[in-house]
Amino acid sequence: AVKRLVFCSGKVYYDLLEKQQSTNDKNVAIIRIEQYYPIPSKQIQTILDKYKNAKDNFWVQEEPENMGAWPYVNRKFKIKDLNVIARPESASPATGSSKMHAKQQLEIIEKTFQF
Repeated sequence: AVKRLVFCSGKVYYDLLEKQQSTNDKNVAIIRIEQYYPIPSKQIQTILDKYKNAKDNFWVQEEPENMGAWPYVNRKFKIKDLNVIARPESASPATGSSKMHAKQQLEIIEKTFQF
């Protein structure tokens, strides 16, 4: 049974999907959002209804928490108890280090599948 709904968009979807398939994880439903505006409210509600027993709802993004889609999604998507998994808030969208970027990306993916 699905325990967590994970909404995301862009490249991080493929990273999450790869992790899910490699571990055969059935606890997480990954929902890729293709359109932010107008908000696909009916489709989102259909997904929430389908997985009504899920315990957690998360938005997952590669960008720092104060950047990317999260600030908009948090205000507009009207998903109850929606939390975020993202890089820490930052003044810059990039870490400036490929090693740090890879480490943070791995942390985002791992955190998504931890309960």
